[in-house]
Amino acid sequence: MTPPQANLMSMMTELHDLLAHLDRARCERLLIDMVDIYSPSYAESAVVSRVCAALQEASVPYRLQPVVASPGAPGRANILIELGPQPPELMLVGHLDTVPYFSDEHDAPGSTLEGDVLHGLGSADMKSGCAAMVEAVCALVDAGARLRRGLLLALVVGEEEYGDGAAKLLESSHAPLAIIGEPTGLRPSLEHYGYMELRLIAEGRRAHAARPDVGASAIHAMLSTILAVIEQVSDAEPATRVSINPREVHGGDSLFVIADRCEAALDIHLAAGVDTAALREALATTIEASNADHPQCTVSSEELFFAPAYSLNPDDAPMQTSRRAFLALQQPFTPRPFPSHSDGNRFFEAGIAPLILGPGDLGVAHTRDEHVHLSEVHRAAELYLSLIVHHCIHEH
Repeated sequence: MTPPQANLMSMMTELHDLLAHLDRARCERLLIDMVDIYSPSYAESAVVSRVCAALQEASVPYRLQPVVASPGAPGRANILIELGPQPPELMLVGHLDTVPYFSDEHDAPGSTLEGDVLHGLGSADMKSGCAAMVEAVCALVDAGARLRRGLLLALVVGEEEYGDGAAKLLESSHAPLAIIGEPTGLRPSLEHYGYMELRLIAEGRRAHAARPDVGASAIHAMLSTILAVIEQVSDAEPATRVSINPREVHGGDSLFVIADRCEAALDIHLAAGVDTAALREALATTIEASNADHPQCTVSSEELFFAPAYSLNPDDAPMQTSRRAFLALQQPFTPRPFPSHSDGNRFFEAGIAPLILGPGDLGVAHTRDEHVHLSEVHRAAELYLSLIVHHCIHEH
């Protein structure tokens, strides 16, 4: 047997031994408890405490990293687990917060288990990824594994708002590669969409509701502008290049009048390679044309947030090592773009290569039907463990 073959056999044996330390029941218990805890952004303290308790039970060392609190949300913190020589070679990153729960009085937070499927807010986005990462680290500690290169598992807060937890983490932590456990169905995402949040404000002229000829409806102007933006700015295949979502529209009055003001929020997701300068110019031109069609109204725009898209080179060494980690579990390494916003954009801007990889389907995230397959969560724990072995234990 040649030295490379011997090294490969040794690594496979070590990985096999570590996989035997994964505890499915422990992982499922933690995940269900996490989903049962309502943890929207700025209210993550209870779920942080539950994860800390699980780490203590498994004798996994950790520390809390305080994150600037907001009024009514004291004591917020990231959970950091540092193993092996630091600074880390690899970061595993998950977020513990969710979007707020739905307002329907018939809805209630909590989980429901139907066979292999766990339903509940945050089950896919992304408490399942967090639970799988924690289980991978628990298996490492349980096995007494020695790391040649450092590992940092960071469970952060605030991702569903503007990423204050990730921002705090990046003030003091850096690594060549970060695995971020957003829901991708366990397919790696090397290309990540950018995100622009736009606010539109339409102002018109108030009049009696029976006399639209006297007034100027801000709502009419707003709806016309939104439709023009979707038609003119999106390309022929918006789901693959530019995706525009009118997230919120509100205005008007309960009185019997023509609305003189209307506001809207637009989410714009754009693929890597989309010319952002041309996109902004197209938005401005479309809004200007809409104003010309509604001369008695004025529609203005304000860009509230922007995160650029990015694309990783699959031939770079960290990506090739990650590919070998997949193949070691006989799982194909078949990348596809991640079409949403995440902390990944922030990590890329900080000079860290963010590989998006986690259990669950993005299509059900933020919905009443959010769910994840437990079998996929366990495969995620295996993949995270294999990635740790290849990046932090095995000789490169």
